Amino acid sequence: MEYTYQLPNIESIGDTWTYFWLQLPYGIPGIISLVVGFFLSAFSFRRIFHTSGEDRILSLNVAISFFGYGILGLVLSLRAWIMDRELLLALNNWLYLFILLILPSNFYICYALSRKKVFLYYTYLCWISVIFGYVGLFQGLGFHNEWFDYQFGKYPKATNFIKPFGIIPLVGYFVLVLPFFTFQWKILLKRIHKSLFIGYNVLFLMTISNAPVLLGYNVYPGSFFIFIPLILIAYGIFRSDFLDVNELLFDRNGLFYILFGVVSFSLIVLSGTVALGLSHSAYLNDIWFPHALPPTISFFVAIFMAIIVAGSNPQAKINQLCAFSLIITAFYNLQSIPTKLELNYLILLRISQVSFLIFSLAPSILSRFVLKAIGSERPKSLRVVDLISILCSVLSITPYLHNGYYHYDYGIIHKSSIVPYLLGVAGFFAFIIVGREIRKRWIFLPKESKVALGSVLLSGVFLLTAFFPSHGFVIPPISDYLFIPTTLLGFAVLKLGAFSLPGRTIRFSQKLANLGIFSILFASLLQMPKFLEKLAFGESLFHITLVTLPLVLFNYLLVYVFARPLAEELDRSYILLEQAKKEAELAGEESEKLLLNILPKSVAEEIKINGYCEPKSFEEATILFTDFRGFTEVAKNMESNELITELDACFTQFDEIISRNQLEKLKTIGDSYMCAGGLPDPNYTNPIDACLAALEIRSFMDQMKDIKTQLNLPYWELRIGIHTGSVIAGVVGRFKFAYDIWGSSVNTASRMESSGIVGEINISQSTYDKVRFLFQCEHRGKIVDKNGERRDMYLLKHIKPKFSKDGLVPNELFWSIYQKIKQGSKIVLRSKLETEKIL
Repeated sequence: MEYTYQLPNIESIGDTWTYFWLQLPYGIPGIISLVVGFFLSAFSFRRIFHTSGEDRILSLNVAISFFGYGILGLVLSLRAWIMDRELLLALNNWLYLFILLILPSNFYICYALSRKKVFLYYTYLCWISVIFGYVGLFQGLGFHNEWFDYQFGKYPKATNFIKPFGIIPLVGYFVLVLPFFTFQWKILLKRIHKSLFIGYNVLFLMTISNAPVLLGYNVYPGSFFIFIPLILIAYGIFRSDFLDVNELLFDRNGLFYILFGVVSFSLIVLSGTVALGLSHSAYLNDIWFPHALPPTISFFVAIFMAIIVAGSNPQAKINQLCAFSLIITAFYNLQSIPTKLELNYLILLRISQVSFLIFSLAPSILSRFVLKAIGSERPKSLRVVDLISILCSVLSITPYLHNGYYHYDYGIIHKSSIVPYLLGVAGFFAFIIVGREIRKRWIFLPKESKVALGSVLLSGVFLLTAFFPSHGFVIPPISDYLFIPTTLLGFAVLKLGAFSLPGRTIRFSQKLANLGIFSILFASLLQMPKFLEKLAFGESLFHITLVTLPLVLFNYLLVYVFARPLAEELDRSYILLEQAKKEAELAGEESEKLLLNILPKSVAEEIKINGYCEPKSFEEATILFTDFRGFTEVAKNMESNELITELDACFTQFDEIISRNQLEKLKTIGDSYMCAGGLPDPNYTNPIDACLAALEIRSFMDQMKDIKTQLNLPYWELRIGIHTGSVIAGVVGRFKFAYDIWGSSVNTASRMESSGIVGEINISQSTYDKVRFLFQCEHRGKIVDKNGERRDMYLLKHIKPKFSKDGLVPNELFWSIYQKIKQGSKIVLRSKLETEKIL
């Protein structure tokens, strides 16, 4: 059934609450001024602590000015909403204590911009007028009880104490400010954003437009629209980052706290309004059940998801945009809840208008969210959507939002006027603009992005279904079930934006919040019998839910916000501890590698466990020495860097060779290189290992000799000596310790090298006895060493042909014998022909 609605005449209203609901739209611009003014003031006050000298004074004056304009917005709202003139007069007297401070602050800002002394002197004059005004205000004599009545509020006439507040800015603007801005605007635009320049001028004009009313002349006051220049200034500050706003909003989670400050206020107002203003008569019809449940669920689910999404990563813009989108959809469902109850249509209309004031921004905010989700830049054409959305938001508090209503079995549906159509146009433009960007990137989008886009599209489809009942079609809208796409949207963004920290913040906050939630629910259940006296069980439960759930969410949000810094600090400490642990492990690994470069592994483990290494005797170890012949003569003709590089290249190759052959490097002394096998872990193959390594080292030096000869460069020739015998091994020293060996076998091995032949491998009798069955050796006879002792010596030539193809690389037969020796098998002689067999 279709109904038209005519607003009641303001003069015929005697009820305070009806007067408030009738005047509600006229107070909203003032509330916007209050929010924007306090918002800018807070940022300005913060800047005070990061500046010094004249910059600090400027920041203080900017903060005071914005705070004063915020209070002025509050006064304008109270003039529209409060019916009691005596109360309103008292509030004007007290609140103008802050509003008067606008005057000197504004002229000091002009002085800071111009550096002209005349503005500073005018600032002093303004302070004198403020002091004079305070004298009257503290006595309650700031205003007469005489009023100019407008549709948008009641304006009192000022006394002589306040009249200077109307005269001084009027004269100052036209004599000083306007000429300054006129002649210096090009210079100013280089320092500040254009929106700041325009905003301050319009702000001045609207401030002085209030002068005639204060002076007692019935002239339309322009201060009602003061929110417009404040928004312009806020936009200019964001664009120029004049107050470091962007850094504070995102890097320091400022937007997160502002967003949830607004949500907290809304939840408290909702709970209080239902508790104090919703009587049992609202449930007289049977429509509320079950039709009021879906929008109620949708509202609370959207708010809850907004808290989780934004709080999980406050620094991520995608999370904040998603939270805004969820809150906007929540306000759409909020205006749908009372339409299922038995309320005065004026109340339903005003709730819808306030909700659409925020919901009208949906095309703009959702477009930005989608573009962020797909990683696209914001097209300039999106400004059209922004302008239409802002226009719809402004028009939502006018009669152009709804034109009557329809009454269906499932509740009241508002009849659409111009604003819903404009919103549809904005949504269509947004769909085209965003659709193009999605088409370009679709194949590259992750699954989470596609889910987020699908949930936004699903929300749009749900909202479109509201078109039919708002035009007389008896088709129930599914827009009340927005909790389905909003839940999908929230989880998709949590996957996209992830968590700023590993998620312990949420768990920690939830544990704290559960305590408060339990208390609130318990207290609500105690109130249940009181409601049951007038309402049925279901109605009582629904009513208590509307009162309690906002408090539960507020409690959750409050604990979440205040617990977050502590939880984040714990998370950071945990992360730093993990990082320190990993760094310690890496450092330990590096130390381990360094230690293993100095000591054998088993020796290093023993030192780490016991703090020292016990010397050990080895019955059989093979020591290998190398030395370059003519090193000193060749070195004389080389640069020091070239010499070190050459020596390092040779010893590095030696290191790799002995490592492959299970030998342990002990030390280098000048051009001499020493290594050993069979220690620190004893084995049966150390003589063979040493011989294989020696052949490989000699082959490497022969290759180097050939290359140097072809390049006509000097080359080094090598002597190699090997001996097998008993030694004692251990770690020497407590600082810069080294693993070393001692015993006569070491001296013998050294004599094998010094008594050797250049380019040959000289081995002792004991070594020869261990390897002769695998290697071809040549007996040199008894050779007198450097100490005058006669010793049997052998030249190691190559691996026997039976065990190798080229004399250097062992074959499979060689390795099969090697494995048996490694396992403890011994070589025995079966005849004088020295036919050898491996047992």
